[in-house]
Amino acid sequence: MYKLITTYLKYRYLLYFFALVAGWPCVFYLMGWLPFYKTNYIVLMVLAGVAAILKDAYRLVPKPISIIIIFQIIVWLFYGAFYLDSSYITRVFLLLITFSILALQLSYRNKFEFIKTYNFWLAFQSVAGAVGFVLVLFGLLQPISHFIEMDGRQGYFYGLFTTNAVFDGFIRNAGFFDEPGSLAGWGIFALLFNKLYINNKKIEYLLLFGLISTLSMAYFIQVTLYLFFFYKKQRRKIFLPAILFLLMLKGLASFNEGVDHAIFGRFTINEETGSLAGDNRLELLERCWKIFTTSPVMGVGATNLATDISAKEGFVGANFFVNWASDGIIGVVVTYIPLLFLLILGQRKRQFKYAFIIILLGYFQRPYTDTQLLYPLVQYTLLLFAYLDVNEYNLIQGSKSTIANGE
Repeated sequence: MYKLITTYLKYRYLLYFFALVAGWPCVFYLMGWLPFYKTNYIVLMVLAGVAAILKDAYRLVPKPISIIIIFQIIVWLFYGAFYLDSSYITRVFLLLITFSILALQLSYRNKFEFIKTYNFWLAFQSVAGAVGFVLVLFGLLQPISHFIEMDGRQGYFYGLFTTNAVFDGFIRNAGFFDEPGSLAGWGIFALLFNKLYINNKKIEYLLLFGLISTLSMAYFIQVTLYLFFFYKKQRRKIFLPAILFLLMLKGLASFNEGVDHAIFGRFTINEETGSLAGDNRLELLERCWKIFTTSPVMGVGATNLATDISAKEGFVGANFFVNWASDGIIGVVVTYIPLLFLLILGQRKRQFKYAFIIILLGYFQRPYTDTQLLYPLVQYTLLLFAYLDVNEYNLIQGSKSTIANGE
């Protein structure tokens, strides 16, 4: 235990963790535990940049990934000048931080340090929140304090977790993110990180079962795909965990009618709309698609969409077409280049194609948001090690082919 603690007190681990909690969707700064997120990002960029320069680490980032990052930076600078919109400069800022942390990850022998830090943090939030979920269900835990979320909603701190979703006799676990769906979405990335690069069964089980406490409809759909893709050849092995998963859901639902509705009721058909009862994105999709059609090439601009147009049309976030509306086709292609590259790598190793599908499905419910560091940081980390993995695989296959041909 002492060795574990001292290891995670090393400078780079603290830097990795700071990157995960510095700003939204983590609520530490909203709770007063950290300074305002813009200050945190400035400090993070300086610390990560200096560390990467001292380690001469930027040269370690594979050329294709460096080119993509630089290309995105150039495009967002152009968008910022075109729309006179400083939010695009924020995107550049976050890409620079991402570039530095990617470089740092490659400058040490254990190249999965950031991934392990990320997985540990998500697993901790999942388990602590799941314990808190049960305690609240039995009336044994009450909020310790309140805070105001970025969108003005009330957030509640329960000691083990936070949430903005409090109901009659139960809550939905949000960990230390802005909302439960956010914890679920980032938890899916932790599952993918673990399965693709670490394969720690304990972490996998903690995430699979702990994230049930988010009661996220998107999580249940994505985790079903996760099990189908990564365990379809081992159905006997996942039969018992799958049964336990369903029994746990039914057990939780039996304690509270609201929990039952939150888990199972949302998968029933709404007779008025013809869609799933838990679908709260369809109207937003239609609204953003309508806005996109007014300016399909370069969009209407990020700040313009979030302020003037939102004031006229209503809320326009939290749906897949928000990027299309703000940045147009050009911006969408630029935004999703890393994910498309992952799909290309998936033609070489099938598990990366599975990851692409699961991530893209999640973006339909929780789209790529350029104002959050976690999106470029996590997506590029996934791509970085996928690229290194495929290239190592190609070298091995090439060596085998050479030996087989007697060369």
